[in-house]
Amino acid sequence: MVVQFDGKTFEGGGQLVRTAICLSALTGKAIRIDDMRGNRAGGGGLKAQHLTCVHWLQRACAAKVDGDNKGSKTLHFRPGNMKRGLEPAWTQVTASNGQEIIETHVSIGSAGSTTLALQAILPFVLFSDLVPKTSIIRLKFSGGTNVPASLSFEYVDQVLLPTLRHITKTNMTVKLHERGWTHGPATIGHFTMELKPAQWNSCPVFDLSPTDPDVRPRRPTKILATCIVPKRCIQQCQTDLRPAIQRVFKIASEDSNNLVSMSCEDSGHDKRLYIMLVVCVPSESGDQQYRLGADWLYDRKPRSHEEAIGDMIKNVTEDLARQWESGAYVDKHMRDQLVIFQALADGRSKIYGGNIEDETEDLRPPDLHAQTAEWVCSKLLGATFDGQGTCDGIALRGLEDQDVDLLGERLQGLQA
Repeated sequence: MVVQFDGKTFEGGGQLVRTAICLSALTGKAIRIDDMRGNRAGGGGLKAQHLTCVHWLQRACAAKVDGDNKGSKTLHFRPGNMKRGLEPAWTQVTASNGQEIIETHVSIGSAGSTTLALQAILPFVLFSDLVPKTSIIRLKFSGGTNVPASLSFEYVDQVLLPTLRHITKTNMTVKLHERGWTHGPATIGHFTMELKPAQWNSCPVFDLSPTDPDVRPRRPTKILATCIVPKRCIQQCQTDLRPAIQRVFKIASEDSNNLVSMSCEDSGHDKRLYIMLVVCVPSESGDQQYRLGADWLYDRKPRSHEEAIGDMIKNVTEDLARQWESGAYVDKHMRDQLVIFQALADGRSKIYGGNIEDETEDLRPPDLHAQTAEWVCSKLLGATFDGQGTCDGIALRGLEDQDVDLLGERLQGLQA
């Protein structure tokens, strides 16, 4: 049975493609996507970053693929026989200390987003039986690291991975080698991720929500500020950003040095301006800590760099403060990243996106990206979402060769 998707549904972009091909590779279920990225300007179709995901997962699960060319609007993805072993996507190398490492290279071939490719590939790496669980896994990415309409490398490092380490119980580290930009002259960046997958093939259940949403969120224990701007703008960031943080979070100036950690870096070009803030907040019970992020890769034509930096500082600090004040345990970017992990969890998981501003009882609804991911997971897996952050996952287990048909029967029953 082939599971079919209309590529114009909900967000109607790359989120649908990435989620569908990842889950297809994980479960062995064949899929067909029509009118891919049909809601996008310029006619839609596959771009280089989407093709990178398709081709990597194709090699990783021995899939047969039709429609895997640039601009294609229809994709057939049919995973091959699900047998353990080192598939063509992987290479075995020996580190200088004698440790065996399983390595793969994910190259976009342009400054297209590496972090969106990571979104499609990481769940497969963590939970597929086709990925060896006895060795360190090294993922080498080449492409854009700070590009529009995608997570930045800094967000992956400071928000996404700390959250995933907590919920998957998997140690993951990431190292930036070079930035890749589309602003200014396009450049190719590189980063490496290393992880040691757990021995289970389902994500543990997790709860990123307060017991009582009406309780005011606790005070931050740390605020991380990252400024990657032209060299002549660094002084303004150092002078103006800390007071803005103190103002919106109501932090006394004498506490600021211990609470706020700031990093500034020369972006190397006048058109490259990026600021990110991350707030670390203890949970209601105090037994864990969650992170919220807000950022801006500047995309306007300002009268001056001074004006641009001022706008960025104001918008990013106020955006993060609003998210924190809403009581959210996950920010607006993290919510859609976690959908696939909820669907693959061994039972019921919860995430809390906060209350709508000035409303104490109305929860913030999932955005179109999260709704798209939920729809794909429901259609392909049978996971159920309540629209308010709770999901009953399917408890995906390791697949023995003889279990593939049984899984297919179960999925058909869930979709009936």
